[in-house]
Amino acid sequence: MLDKDAIYELIPHRPPFLWVDRVLELEPGVRCLALKFIDPREPFFAGHFPGRAILPGVLLIEAAAQTAGVMMGAAAAPGGGERLLAAVNRFKFLKPVVPGSELRIQTRKVAEVGPLVCVEASVEVSGEIVARGELSVYSA
Repeated sequence: MLDKDAIYELIPHRPPFLWVDRVLELEPGVRCLALKFIDPREPFFAGHFPGRAILPGVLLIEAAAQTAGVMMGAAAAPGGGERLLAAVNRFKFLKPVVPGSELRIQTRKVAEVGPLVCVEASVEVSGEIVARGELSVYSA
């Protein structure tokens, strides 16, 4: 299990834009399972949407991309460069995510061609998949 200090060693993101709280399982370069608590005090909930707060889908994608970054960063040589989101492919949002939820974010490498890695991602809340799709991540 990795805490925030260990996560800081693998990806450049920091609060308030860090979307990985803990890593529960990690096979470097192969798969990763991470958690993120959705704090009801986040200011964007006031406008998305008033009276019925829902986490913006783009933030689910960001959580998946950061989890993929942890997965790939754990396999990289020290000083091996940064990983950048290159594409979002066939991502679907299946259920809304509300404040106070805990995300279980899973990533798995599907293919690798040179510096580009295709990653399958899914996000669950309370055992139900709320989003899933594929990301392409570029290692710079």
